[in-house]
Amino acid sequence: MAKDNDRNEVEIDLDKYMALIEKIDGQEDTIKELKEEAEAARKQLAPPKRKFMDLFLDDNDVNEKAIIGFISFSLMTIFGVCDLITAFMGQDLVISDTIYTSFVVVTLGAFGISEAGKAFGK
Repeated sequence: MAKDNDRNEVEIDLDKYMALIEKIDGQEDTIKELKEEAEAARKQLAPPKRKFMDLFLDDNDVNEKAIIGFISFSLMTIFGVCDLITAFMGQDLVISDTIYTSFVVVTLGAFGISEAGKAFGK
């Protein structure tokens, strides 16, 4: 029988292996610290969460005029859709002209004031 000389044998230097394992552990700790620092930086850069009460502060960055204009425009649109639906059903939707005109004036005024503020550099 022939002797098996093709056998793969590897010698491992235990000191070098342990030094490599310690170096890898140190790098994993460094990676963990860097991830924590990145998460903390991401939280600092995130925009602040808005609260309803922030709308009433003097130093907020929310355009209140645009919000009022959008709500007024939405109500005008709802009135229009309801008027169309009732017209298709053969009924008249009775809306006071004063109320509808008020929404038109508020919408135009809010968006006009908002745009004028942008034009004059507010």
